[in-house]
Amino acid sequence: MSLTDRQLKAVLKGCRLNKREAQKELYSSYFSYGMYVAFRYFSDHDIAEAITNDAFLKIYIDLKNGVSRIDITVGSFETWLGNTVFDTCIKHKNKGRVKEFIQSTETGLVA
Repeated sequence: MSLTDRQLKAVLKGCRLNKREAQKELYSSYFSYGMYVAFRYFSDHDIAEAITNDAFLKIYIDLKNGVSRIDITVGSFETWLGNTVFDTCIKHKNKGRVKEFIQSTETGLVA
């Protein structure tokens, strides 16, 4: 379920004020889109869900800290969410590579 620009602005205003109902509305409206983006990089449902949840948390924090613009539209929000999910995917992949590198250096198997 996607929101109209007017509905989205009201929901984002509630999120800025840390209202749980608004956060739930935003999450339920755009969770599937976040999962769609995450599934493009991870086929594991649990990992994709964790990444999507992390992305929403980052958005809630940014909203609370006043990072986003007040005149956001549905299209720009979907772009913001997609970019946040993508960034979270990259960080997750890089974290795995760092762990693999550390483990390989500890065992002396560095290529």
